[in-house]
Amino acid sequence: MQQPRLSIQALAFAGVLLFFALIWLYTREFKIFTNTIGVRNLALGAMLAGAIVAAAVLYALRNRLTPWENHLPETLTIAVFCVLFAPLFGSLLNRAGGVTEYQPFVFVSEMPYLAAGYGLIKGEKIKPSGIRLTVKEHDRTYRFQYQKQVYFPLTKPGETVLLPVRKGLLGLRVVELK
Repeated sequence: MQQPRLSIQALAFAGVLLFFALIWLYTREFKIFTNTIGVRNLALGAMLAGAIVAAAVLYALRNRLTPWENHLPETLTIAVFCVLFAPLFGSLLNRAGGVTEYQPFVFVSEMPYLAAGYGLIKGEKIKPSGIRLTVKEHDRTYRFQYQKQVYFPLTKPGETVLLPVRKGLLGLRVVELK
């Protein structure tokens, strides 16, 4: 007896759920992106890898997707999604391995910031959205964001601070402040 096949509607629903799960993961990963040293290289390298994966998938499906002009939406969907979601997978892969160590940085400043998507309402009590830490390492300035507490309230500019840094599987460092 033949097994019943999944309907196209069930596959489409699963695809939509997967898409929303990936978007949710991406939005949660933005906090990690802001605290990754070398995030530009991670994003560009991952997008290049995503383009290569898209090319390989399209090459593997070349017989199914011919003639190309009849399958342009599918082709573009594969290419765009592989490239746009590659930084998410690159960041997750980078954080998959590695050990957290405390590394020294030169303290510059630590200031609260306010992020209000639609502005402030008159009479609204202003509460900071988080804290922005500015430090230097080897004449390069880095800015990290976190939300829980001020870590260095008594530290003066120029003093050395130790930050928890995880060197990831891909070699990029992520500052792990909550």
